[in-house]
Amino acid sequence: MTLVDRLFRQDEWRTVPNAITLLRLVLLPVFIVLIVDEHYWSSMVVIAVVFLTDFVDGFVARRTGAISELGKWLDPVADRLTVIAVVAAFALGGLLTWPVFVLILLPDVVLSLVSLVAFGGASFPVTWIGKVRTAFIFTGLLLLLVGVAMISQGRSSGADGLEAVGQGAALISYVVLVVGLIGHYVAAVVYAVGLTRRLRARRAGRVDDKG
Repeated sequence: MTLVDRLFRQDEWRTVPNAITLLRLVLLPVFIVLIVDEHYWSSMVVIAVVFLTDFVDGFVARRTGAISELGKWLDPVADRLTVIAVVAAFALGGLLTWPVFVLILLPDVVLSLVSLVAFGGASFPVTWIGKVRTAFIFTGLLLLLVGVAMISQGRSSGADGLEAVGQGAALISYVVLVVGLIGHYVAAVVYAVGLTRRLRARRAGRVDDKG
């Protein structure tokens, strides 16, 4: 059975959690356009919805039992695409540097390529470390967006107090992002160990079959 056949078999992929996850992906291009055009307050609403769906889809799936093969594959993929797209938007909008984008992108690219070559594109399992990492990165990015919006509005309106609060929020966001980035690499190590174990198990199975 191919990956596509496994993910879309029968009608079990047509679930509310999968629809919520797809909504998250649809909103990502909207967020990128808003950030690049410097519509910070509007982009804040969009990204808040995106972040919320990251937790709602899993909650609904567990409460209703609407767990599908597509959902198991799509949720971690959507997590990674969301982080990559949001950080790319911040870099395109000049809110983060491109080296930060590369630091966040690199582990996922390497692990995805290894998974594709070794297991035909099998997704990474969702772990609590990965979810905590995502929560820190999302919180840091949202704080940064709030800070930038306050700084921009404070400067345009001459409100020095608002600008100062925005600078404080931006400073806190960098600390949260550093914690999230550390967690990002810890999660990558956990995923790498899992891939290594799966690869060894598969090789051991082949040896047993030959024996």
